[in-house]
Amino acid sequence: MNRKPYQCQRCPRAFARLEHLQRHNRSHTKEKPYACAQCPKAFTRKDLLARHDRLSHQGTSSVNQKPHSSSPISSANLASNGLNTLASAANHASNHSLSSRPRGQFTNALSAHQSSILSLSNSATPSVGAPTTPLPVSDFGYPLSGITSSSYDENDFTSFLDSVSLPSHPFSPAFQPLPLFPSLSFIPVTDYQQTPNIGPLTETAADSMSTPSSSVLPRHDAQLPSLQPEGFQTPAKARQPTGFIPVTAQCRDKIFLLLANYANVVPNPSLPSRHALSRCLTGYMMGFHDHYPLIHKPTLDVDSMTLPLFLSMAALGARYSREPDTSMQLFQIAKPVTLEHVRRVFQSGTAPEVDATNDIDTLESIQSLLFLISVSSWFINNPPYHEALSFQSLTAALLRKGGFNRLPECDGSWTSWIHREHVKRTKLILFCFFNIHTIVFDLPPVILTEEISLELPCTEREWQATGPEMWQAARSQSSGEPKIQDALSALFTPNSGLERFSTLGGYVLIHALLQDIWLTTKASRLALFRYNRLGSSIASTPELMAVEQALERWCQCWERNQESSIDPLSPHGPLSFTSAALLRLAYIRLNADCGSARQLQTWDPVQIATSLKDNLSVQRGDRLTRAALHCAHALSTPVKLGIGFVAHSQAALWSNQHALCSLECAVLLAKWLEAVTVANPDPVLTEQETRLRDFVLEMVMEASPSLSLKFSEPDGCREWLLEKNTRLSAAVTRLWARLFTADYIWEMVSLIGRSLDSYADLLEQGA
Repeated sequence: MNRKPYQCQRCPRAFARLEHLQRHNRSHTKEKPYACAQCPKAFTRKDLLARHDRLSHQGTSSVNQKPHSSSPISSANLASNGLNTLASAANHASNHSLSSRPRGQFTNALSAHQSSILSLSNSATPSVGAPTTPLPVSDFGYPLSGITSSSYDENDFTSFLDSVSLPSHPFSPAFQPLPLFPSLSFIPVTDYQQTPNIGPLTETAADSMSTPSSSVLPRHDAQLPSLQPEGFQTPAKARQPTGFIPVTAQCRDKIFLLLANYANVVPNPSLPSRHALSRCLTGYMMGFHDHYPLIHKPTLDVDSMTLPLFLSMAALGARYSREPDTSMQLFQIAKPVTLEHVRRVFQSGTAPEVDATNDIDTLESIQSLLFLISVSSWFINNPPYHEALSFQSLTAALLRKGGFNRLPECDGSWTSWIHREHVKRTKLILFCFFNIHTIVFDLPPVILTEEISLELPCTEREWQATGPEMWQAARSQSSGEPKIQDALSALFTPNSGLERFSTLGGYVLIHALLQDIWLTTKASRLALFRYNRLGSSIASTPELMAVEQALERWCQCWERNQESSIDPLSPHGPLSFTSAALLRLAYIRLNADCGSARQLQTWDPVQIATSLKDNLSVQRGDRLTRAALHCAHALSTPVKLGIGFVAHSQAALWSNQHALCSLECAVLLAKWLEAVTVANPDPVLTEQETRLRDFVLEMVMEASPSLSLKFSEPDGCREWLLEKNTRLSAAVTRLWARLFTADYIWEMVSLIGRSLDSYADLLEQGA
């Protein structure tokens, strides 16, 4: 029984350990025991002091604090510090965190017990300002440090699970490729505070920027469509873009008139009502737009859209409105209209020459194709996914028309800046979307990173500004964005000086790094094929180690971006949340070529599962253990919240990329468990591997009540799970599969759930 004898006298919370209560009490008393050694400031938490030290004193001050000193944790050794948590509950609670950022982000999910025991390597790169003293090398070729002996028991897991952050608490992104889901609340809450991007964060500011109360209400305006008659003219003021995008009767009539010009490809068009079209456009804005913010929402004018853009946007939005029949109806009109429009304007020998850099028609045609690709990428039929792949070459040709890296001139005005940023975002988001196809279907990249010399996108604060004054204020606080090649070069260069990037900029860069991993892995497989040694495990190479260091620096820049958040309902959008999931995917693919073995393009869950079981292998080592720890932590929050609750609450918050990342998290963790639960492993398990295995054991027992009923004693359950080396792997995979049992918008997500179930079936047959 998990007793919590230490009761707070000021609130209902209770704690299992006295030091936890003491730390909690400081939130009431405002005691500030952690003083800076170089200035008069003091803080209630060590992570705030560490962040202040790094930002104000470049990490050079000696931290003056009562307990053990704490330094910022870099992403390369996040897993190390995570394993420390599993070692012993007898040590002091050490409030380790990546850094303290706006709204108190990055309080480490493992902060309760991180002062001792094992560290996986700091080898990927040292933390900012950390010494570069070489560490002893382990048997696996990665340096280890801080090894101490300590026993593991059930209380460690209980204490750890108590420290797993729930949605109302901030936590580190690097442990969570899956989203957190707020508990049901019927009390309206205020929106996030919009805090300027200003210098080092003071403790007062950090306290005021905590994550808001849980709410299932959307951030956007919840206004419902008007049910006035079709001919009712909505006042101009109501057409200003908010959460709801109205379509007037006049706009719908205009669409019909424009469709008459395409009677050769759509002879008898049938459009939904204007109310349905309003729902569709609103669905786009509240669904797809947040994940791919290429439309400038404050100046969006539905009446001025080209016909292909209007139809394709509505077809995509209908999916998010959960109106699949309406989506197919619109898709079947939008597809021929868009292709015919492209043929007439860009491929006809009689078409007038236009400046593709400044031409709005070119931009909206490219966006129309992107939306059609977005609709058809995730279904085996209705519409078939191969149509999305067939659109790629046409879209890439239009992107390169007039020069991929050319942008419209900007005269310094808000209007010209919007157009320039609009074009840039469209091109970079298409690069990312094509890269998603590479991840999903294991296809060669359509656009290589080396082709791109554009600057990274601006901050979301600038992009979301509703007027010139607000834009100018946001722009004055921005230091500007580097070119993508300069940013990538900085990520691969120690002490490069790259401090931060925008939210969308970080998303573009993580896709660029994933493409680099894909190309490096394929080149490595080709070399192995020449020597008849083809396999799916990835040996450590200087190139991959360089990428791992680049991922470490990417995470450091992610932390410094004050718009970054793990909350999918952040006012700056869910992109930084998605980027953290892609970071997990990158670490996984440094260890296993999942793309080659996965075969999602077959759309057959049994075939996918069989291929993953037979064609994917992993090689034990500290790098693999780090990746496995990230995967285990990805599952820890859904386990604490309840697998069923998370599964049926996630549809509105996840992008498809989260499901893809979760699939590979599940498989890599299962493969690692198979490797470490064999009888008499050679070499013997390291202490890190033992602790992580035991942590996963406790997590499975926590999430599987049937096992508790089957065994009267926990030790009996553990022995049974470890009796065969596939049994624990099957149980963990089954937990992941349960996350994908809800009614999803996209068939691909349901396919991932069925494939994981099939994979668990295969493992259980072996058990």
